[in-house]
Amino acid sequence: MKTYALFTASALWLLSLSPQAGAIDLARGQRLYNLHCASCHGITGIPMMPDTPNLAMREGMNQPDFMLMQTLKMGKKAMPPYFGILNDQEMLDVIQYIRTIR
Repeated sequence: MKTYALFTASALWLLSLSPQAGAIDLARGQRLYNLHCASCHGITGIPMMPDTPNLAMREGMNQPDFMLMQTLKMGKKAMPPYFGILNDQEMLDVIQYIRTIR
């Protein structure tokens, strides 16, 4: 039930964004990725830590953005939660930047 509530709240939030407020900033996403994510996931998406998804191979990226955002907010396994560190727009910027890594 908790997962469904988070899913619904996230979906409603994403739908409520105006086009201006929801504009993705890939440069900011890259800066935030390099600052918060690259030490484990690698600058190029090839992991530096064991049992870390290989983002260059799209591991774990087959989910909708709002699900990935929940993972960023709550953390998962060794990944710390970023709730209160990154805001929702910054998380979306990071997610969209990760989607460009090849």
